[in-house]
Amino acid sequence: MVEFKIKKINRFRRFFVSFGGCIAGFQYCIPLLFIDATFLKSKYKGQLLCASGKNGNQGFYPLAFGVVDSETEENWTWFLQHLAAILLPMGRMVTFFSDRNHGLLNAMGAVFPGWPHSYCYYHLKQNLISKYPKSGYGKLLQDHVVNLFSKCAYAVTEEEFKVAMDELVVVGISKVKTFISELSRDHYANAFFQGMRYGEMANSLAESFNNWVGVFRDLPVLPMIEGIRQKLMVLNSQRRIEAEKWTTILCPEMETRLWENAEAGRTWAVRRSSCTVFEVFADYSVMVDLGQRKCSCRLWQIDGFPCTHAVAAILAKKDSVYDYVECYYSSDFFRKAYESPIFPIPDIGKGLGSNGSAAGVMLPPITKRPAGRPPTKRIKAFSEGTRPLKCSRCSVAGHNVV
Repeated sequence: MVEFKIKKINRFRRFFVSFGGCIAGFQYCIPLLFIDATFLKSKYKGQLLCASGKNGNQGFYPLAFGVVDSETEENWTWFLQHLAAILLPMGRMVTFFSDRNHGLLNAMGAVFPGWPHSYCYYHLKQNLISKYPKSGYGKLLQDHVVNLFSKCAYAVTEEEFKVAMDELVVVGISKVKTFISELSRDHYANAFFQGMRYGEMANSLAESFNNWVGVFRDLPVLPMIEGIRQKLMVLNSQRRIEAEKWTTILCPEMETRLWENAEAGRTWAVRRSSCTVFEVFADYSVMVDLGQRKCSCRLWQIDGFPCTHAVAAILAKKDSVYDYVECYYSSDFFRKAYESPIFPIPDIGKGLGSNGSAAGVMLPPITKRPAGRPPTKRIKAFSEGTRPLKCSRCSVAGHNVV
């Protein structure tokens, strides 16, 4: 699926692309989409928007990307509308991950009303860190506040969330109260999130895609897109060949995780309550309902993968543990995700105006270059810090060679 939009005078405006092989394979990936944007470094600048999924072996799965002049609500709406044209016919609901860009938030509510949308925990944490000094007492308070916020986000019950939140508001005083008041708990806290996040809390897979295509961001739009296509074609082919060698029922990452969970609960006592309900005695007792695929620790529901208690109950019942694992984690689904190749596009270098006429020539966008030397690297957040000075002679941090 490809669409580019030009102005009336044949001047480039924006471009959307999603390859057929990626569209066909996405329905066999975990129903998550990570949305992000990164700036371009070529002469005409702009933003590269991306939507990346996640395969069953925990790798990123690029679904679609686009080029626009800036991150506006209009451009995000346009991009998401094209995503909707891909997702809606699949007939399943997807959970979105993103930062809190206002244009994106408004567009998301308009194009995908009612679909689960998770704010990136890492970005929220960085927003909170930036409200406190980086040294002295401010650093100690910063660490304590971030730790409490982490407890709020990861709390599995409403009671745990309330305890951590009450302490956070007291410790953080007005700075935290303002931050929390602007933040809906339904979009970041495990205890209140409506939808499935499959254990994900951050928008890290979108960042992985941005880094993966970073080498192309200096190029003009057409060579950049062709470079991404070629790299994606090779990646999908490599993963398809790799998966043909697998002999496990689940993808290797998930197979390892499953049997680590089994080993962790090997010595636990398990008592049957009914045909599908069990009590597992670990450090504390929990109830596992295999019929509903639930555990009172709530990790099974949150991660979408059998927790240690669930695996112990399944083995005690003498069922196959694989019967209780989501199909997205299977080797078969991984192979199907990469079954459809991305085909070469011959003679891409000829350009759009093949007849040589002026009508067939697309003009570049009009851009305003800011004063000074244009940046080529992302400006780090205040809270990210810098690499400490290190002596090349003695390898001790804090000074250089004198």
